Amino acid sequence: MKLNSDQVLEFYKGKKHSVRIRTDSGQTLSIPYDILLKFVTREGIYGRFEITYGDDGKLLDLVRLS
Repeated sequence: MKLNSDQVLEFYKGKKHSVRIRTDSGQTLSIPYDILLKFVTREGIYGRFEITYGDDGKLLDLVRLS
């Protein structure tokens, strides 16, 4: 995931509410921005992440891998 500080600012201003990402396998996912808040730095949000879903399809956890 690569979001620079200007892109992150769009979420703080309320202009956007979710982040659309493409997985390594080519799937497109929409992740609510509030799930990403713990990963925000002055530079933005950068890194590889692992997403865990429950049997019901709801997001259970998001962990930064690098």
